[in-house]
Amino acid sequence: MQSYRSDPIIPTVQPVQPTPAMLAGAEPQAQAIDLESSRVLRFHAKAGTTLCVLEGEIELTEAPRWLAGTVWRQPRRLPAGSVVALSAGWVEVLARHASTLRLQAPAAGPWWTRWLRPAQA
Repeated sequence: MQSYRSDPIIPTVQPVQPTPAMLAGAEPQAQAIDLESSRVLRFHAKAGTTLCVLEGEIELTEAPRWLAGTVWRQPRRLPAGSVVALSAGWVEVLARHASTLRLQAPAAGPWWTRWLRPAQA
């Protein structure tokens, strides 16, 4: 027979004090990702996300686009040292060799910039 505890288990959580950089809306932190050879990383990128290949070689397939009435996905190889600004959508990264990547999310702008865009000529 299974027994149950009557007292709740409450994990101890250390409080985090916000730093001035957090309060000022500083740039989001970059995320480092290690991929073994032949591993695939799929994620949804926001427009302006920066992908930097620190080590190794990858094959990047960005979000599908329309071309002459058909869906087009063009993979491209990126060696170490390559930097790419991604468009919004699902992205697939295949590691050709063991690779290290850095993903940098775009900085969030003020909320009013979504509605107050300059007129385009």
